[in-house]
Amino acid sequence: MPYFQSAEKEKLRKDLLTIGKQLFIHQGLKKTSIEQMTKKVGIAKSTFYAFFESKEAMYLELLEIEAEGMEERIWKRVENTTNAFHGIKAYLHQMVVELNTNILTNRLITNPDEMEMVKRKVTPKFVERKFQRNITPLLNYISEHQDKGEMVDTDPNVVIGFIRSALLIAVHKQDIGEEIFPQVEELMFQSVASTLTQQNNKE
Repeated sequence: MPYFQSAEKEKLRKDLLTIGKQLFIHQGLKKTSIEQMTKKVGIAKSTFYAFFESKEAMYLELLEIEAEGMEERIWKRVENTTNAFHGIKAYLHQMVVELNTNILTNRLITNPDEMEMVKRKVTPKFVERKFQRNITPLLNYISEHQDKGEMVDTDPNVVIGFIRSALLIAVHKQDIGEEIFPQVEELMFQSVASTLTQQNNKE
């Protein structure tokens, strides 16, 4: 294993992440090999493991990089709403925007085989970071509005499962039909918000 100066090692790591992201986007995780990445960066395949445990571990790191700022954007939109009904709808719509923007995340959602490959490499630390970043703010929002009597008195984890399930409609976009998908998606999100809130779309 060659020795790298700190600055050189950091540059190689960034180069690998850049190349890896490009390849994952264009040909997917399954078809991307470590040899492809290291050849483009100009290092031996064995050197890859000085930076990442596996290509799946690299993908997980890229997911976290890609998601930077996502929660801030989501909750900024939610905070501008007037009640829980509009807040839930805003959350769902902004999540759609984020998923459409976050290409690697979107690929996983629509490619079950690659999702399984990545899931096998998920660490407890990754799960904890994701929970704190994605789930905790939503749990707090639900609990707050349940206390106000604005949301159904159901286990918050069940509510989160219901909300997240609605986002899976994106997987069926082609089946539903692209022309009518926006209207179907809007009806889905409106139904979810109505089901979860004690008040409908009151201003």
